Amino acid sequence: MGGTGARSIVLDANTAQVAAARRFVRRLLADSVPLDISSDLQLVASELFTNAVEHGASATVEVAVESTPEFAGVSVVSVGPSGTVGPVIDWSVADSDAANGRGLGIVRKLSDELIVERDADHFAVTARRSLVPAH
Repeated sequence: MGGTGARSIVLDANTAQVAAARRFVRRLLADSVPLDISSDLQLVASELFTNAVEHGASATVEVAVESTPEFAGVSVVSVGPSGTVGPVIDWSVADSDAANGRGLGIVRKLSDELIVERDADHFAVTARRSLVPAH
């Protein structure tokens, strides 16, 4: 399978843009990764985008997609505070009766690799799935 390289889109920081983020991921991965991985990464993009909007993104959120022969990945980058997002080791799916708190746990379960980068102004999460069969 070929790779897409990395491409990105900048969307308004509004939950109404979640579908646009999913469509972007689907379109870029359609011909380069298996459907199950593409579907999982669309869900990851939805959860990360929603998290970015709900936890401090300013005016925009960037969604980037990368596909190589080894992996496919989605990155979501927001500008603004991210202090309420804990370390990846703590990302778990909330109890079924909780009103929220499932998103980052879902992201963790669907990802083979997670990279979190933050500084005073930016918060970026990259989720990757391996495209190489396990031996």
